[in-house]
Amino acid sequence: MSRIIIIFVLLVFFTGCATFTPAPAISQWTTITLNHSGGFIGLSRSIEISHDGKFVVSDDRAKQSIRGELSAQELSALNNLIASVASIPVATPKQSGCADCFVYALQIQGSGKNPGVQFDDVTLPESGFESLVIFLRDLIDKSLK
Repeated sequence: MSRIIIIFVLLVFFTGCATFTPAPAISQWTTITLNHSGGFIGLSRSIEISHDGKFVVSDDRAKQSIRGELSAQELSALNNLIASVASIPVATPKQSGCADCFVYALQIQGSGKNPGVQFDDVTLPESGFESLVIFLRDLIDKSLK
């Protein structure tokens, strides 16, 4: 019984001295990047957006790069979508075996999801990230027109 009390006292003591550093809040994201590649045409496009709404869209096949800035409405929508995926556990999805699917590599810096996640057309719908990926992919398409 005395061992349990000693262990308890030590745990309370050392826990009280520990510092807790929470993961960055979702509002603290600094950069979000989506790489959209693959398919039978060998697509290779990307978008990188900073927290202030400034972005760069690139199309490697067309050797094209475009800079722009999201509207206040687009930035608000992006913040809402990032918040909606904040609680989704990041795990490597199972390989779908799809040879001609598009691949989506997503990375959100400063949100605790820094390692990034990757999906394809088969695994994206069940991932919980589909709305965010579609939003970013649509921004790429709109910018490159």
